[in-house]
Amino acid sequence: MKRLLVCVAATAALALTGCSDDAPNNDGAAAAPTTQESLPPQTGPAPTKPGASPQAGCPVDAATLEKAFVANLEVSNAVDIGKGLTDISCADNWATAMTQPEAVDKATVLFQYDTAKKQWLALAGGTDGVCRSQVPADVVKKLKNC
Repeated sequence: MKRLLVCVAATAALALTGCSDDAPNNDGAAAAPTTQESLPPQTGPAPTKPGASPQAGCPVDAATLEKAFVANLEVSNAVDIGKGLTDISCADNWATAMTQPEAVDKATVLFQYDTAKKQWLALAGGTDGVCRSQVPADVVKKLKNC
């Protein structure tokens, strides 16, 4: 942090003194600050998507679920994800997504959001009955791919 402040101060000093022999272009408008100058570094948790609470996993995007899929070797070795996950459905910290394989049948992948770790976990994948023994009945009704 100390180094960042020194760099910002040095940059500001250079901007004030100038670095060329050209006459300054003063058209009366102040230069807009760059993104780095106008935004402080993020120190807290990552921002959530609109409509999501910090404690909940929904809504969730394909990239996030694909990371969880790859992290579970048992699921990722058993299911061909193909071109990635699509047709995501999310409810009450549970999510399903469909795979996009090229040479085999599409499969459903089941995910659950771990509120303690604040991350998605891939639980199971397959072509039939993926949600049956793991997802509560009231949530199954809300998930499109169960």
